[in-house]
Amino acid sequence: EHLWWALKRRMYKHYPQYNNLSQAEEEWDGFCEALKECWRSIPSKLIKRLITSMPRRLDACRRARGWQTKY
Repeated sequence: EHLWWALKRRMYKHYPQYNNLSQAEEEWDGFCEALKECWRSIPSKLIKRLITSMPRRLDACRRARGWQTKY
């Protein structure tokens, strides 16, 4: 979730023209390239931090018995 949020935030910031995507093939190709660029720009430090937080997140899910957690 947090990784997708980071990707979406980068897309909105750097490529606002794709906020309302049409069905045009050339626009779709540009969107895909922009998405790849934004994906590559996500810092590895963020990815590592999210990975190391997974045990804590899973534990919170277990303790909440499927209900909402702070994550």
